[in-house]
Amino acid sequence: MITRGERPAMPPSAEPADPPVAGRASLSARARGFRLVVAGVCVALLCVGTFWGDDDAFPFGPFRMYSTSTPPNGNIHVMTLQARMPDGSWREAPLDAPVVGVNRAEVEGQIPRFQADPALVGKLVEAHDRLRPAEPVWTGARLVMRYLKLRDRRFVGTEEKVVAQWLR
Repeated sequence: MITRGERPAMPPSAEPADPPVAGRASLSARARGFRLVVAGVCVALLCVGTFWGDDDAFPFGPFRMYSTSTPPNGNIHVMTLQARMPDGSWREAPLDAPVVGVNRAEVEGQIPRFQADPALVGKLVEAHDRLRPAEPVWTGARLVMRYLKLRDRRFVGTEEKVVAQWLR
């Protein structure tokens, strides 16, 4: 029985470890110096990226896509993929990795390459054939830039421009 003021006896394995010694350094001076230099380089890259960088400088550049907006009388650009079906009709297709092997952002980032070499659109068709063998085989595809027009921040119409096209 325990009386007031007594502590119960603890088995040796349950006793607390010695308290840490105050003032004992866990890193050598060289390791601390190295960490300080690395932190300084990271801060310098963040500063340079913030003032002169762009989205491509991630993680040291600003995310301009989140810090900008469409002008009230501007256009919103949306890349779309249209597939030509075996009957010759065109149908809009998802521009997603499960359908054509790449995401919309990857295609949008490569627009100049698709314009310079429309045969690259054929690679999207080949990827579709490989990824979706149960669906109808596309006889072609085209990348279309859709412009959603705004006037006074209100939608007033759509315009489309074919960026690149490939046919079998």
